[in-house]
Amino acid sequence: MLQGTVRVLICDDSAVARQFIARAVEGVPGIEIAGRAGSGEEALRMVGLLKPDVITMDVEMPGMGGIEAVRQIMRAAPTPILMVSSLTHEGSRVTMEALNAGALDFVAKPANQEAAQHLAGVVAEKLLQLGERGRQALVLHSRPAISPAQPRAVTSPAPVPYGAHTPLVIIGSSTGGPRALFSVVPRLPSHFRPAVLIVQHMPPGFTKSLADRLHEQGPLPVREAEDGEELRDGVVRVAPAGHHMVVAGRLLKLQDTPSEHGVRPAVDVTLRTAAASYSGPVVAAILTGMGRDGTEGARRVHEAGGRVIAESERTALIYGMPKSVVEAGVADSIADLGNVVDEIVRFVEEVSRGH
Repeated sequence: MLQGTVRVLICDDSAVARQFIARAVEGVPGIEIAGRAGSGEEALRMVGLLKPDVITMDVEMPGMGGIEAVRQIMRAAPTPILMVSSLTHEGSRVTMEALNAGALDFVAKPANQEAAQHLAGVVAEKLLQLGERGRQALVLHSRPAISPAQPRAVTSPAPVPYGAHTPLVIIGSSTGGPRALFSVVPRLPSHFRPAVLIVQHMPPGFTKSLADRLHEQGPLPVREAEDGEELRDGVVRVAPAGHHMVVAGRLLKLQDTPSEHGVRPAVDVTLRTAAASYSGPVVAAILTGMGRDGTEGARRVHEAGGRVIAESERTALIYGMPKSVVEAGVADSIADLGNVVDEIVRFVEEVSRGH
């Protein structure tokens, strides 16, 4: 085996699906198939024997399903896992539970031949990324967000002076983002005053499940954004996949205008329109993800007097989007994932008081 090769264990109860994934990665430089498992039970046994670098895991399987397999693997031999999800309501719901249980990322099973061709490249790319950064991310994410030796309680911002414009918080993420969001959104204080918008790159059909899962875990209400709704203080909205989320004053508009950076929704669209039209200050947090989406929008927020937080290289699964923001010189803070909420709260108080 060549040094640096990512060894992959493929787990799916469908022989056709296992063969599809195998064909997607065969011949890709830097990837080697370590084994194939037809069930969660078999995958659990093979992890101990083969010690793969990454696992692809089907979501819905008879016997031990994807979620339980993720939980047991994370207890027995923590390994980066890429979920392979069906495009169904149940498939998307279970995928979010698997990500919350410890899986690092997911791809949606293709609905047609064109989607299958595109997915083959996506699978290979994600496996290489997870092989490079996955184990480090698992170690860091498994640590307590707050050191027991130096407890730092997350509290609500101090009351905003009467007449001041309530800040708007916008969080952007991509690859590895759902797991990062599970570490951030549920920790926002129960009496958090600003409205919160989330832009996460995901396939259609998954953002509602993401919103539902975040709603279940934290004190703030979370759901998918709807076209024409008004921003509400202390309420979290997730941009629906397939639509840009535009801020027009205190209204949200959903648009199917062309993709930016190859994605829709794009973080840049939400940040750019918020910086231009929202009456109060904006606090932006750019988390893990590939590419540059969010950089230009973060620049607009920074220039408008808002604040920008970039997740650190130490904890970001993919240090692409936050790195781009940092290199652009518009990050007011670079924070480990466990400290992102502290920075959001600090900046909300700061901009509320005009500092």
